[in-house]
Amino acid sequence: MAINLVETIQKKLGFPELQKIDPNTQEVKKSKNISVQNYLPQAAIPVVLLGLYKYSRTEEANTELLKGELHQKLLKTIFGKTTQSVIDKVASYTGNTSKYTADRMEIIAWEALHIIRNSLSTQPAGTDVKTFLADQRHNILVHLPASLQIGEVLHDNTIDDRTHKMEGPISNHMHWLEKFFPSTDRKKEENW
Repeated sequence: MAINLVETIQKKLGFPELQKIDPNTQEVKKSKNISVQNYLPQAAIPVVLLGLYKYSRTEEANTELLKGELHQKLLKTIFGKTTQSVIDKVASYTGNTSKYTADRMEIIAWEALHIIRNSLSTQPAGTDVKTFLADQRHNILVHLPASLQIGEVLHDNTIDDRTHKMEGPISNHMHWLEKFFPSTDRKKEENW
């Protein structure tokens, strides 16, 4: 069963519905009556999922995520030395404090991991997390505001590339083809 990880996390944690970015401006139309606390998931969910995606690129990391042998904070595990920079970017974008942002992002990370584990087979292989998150790529990127410039912090300028965020009849068909033939170009997904 295919799920939309972004929407599933949003619903499970009781957050307001996330908005897709406008393909022309690459930004989210923020409602004037939304509080800063309720705006946090708009940036935090896609950023945390990007962190999980990038962390899951090795079989060792996949195994660690699957087996649950994570003894430290999950954000620190997935973002490493860039953890505070990532938190500060999200906090600044949403108007929240770094402490509040870090706490919420930690909750989102653990919920995402829980959903991923429950979505995989009962006997997951070492690369199943990587494959699962690669299949969620489009769902993540269409919710990621460009002004976050999170690609700079993660040293990956392809994250902020607008071609991955396009939607419409032709773009949707191309994204469908990407999923239909996933094994043909998995190497390129290493740097999306």
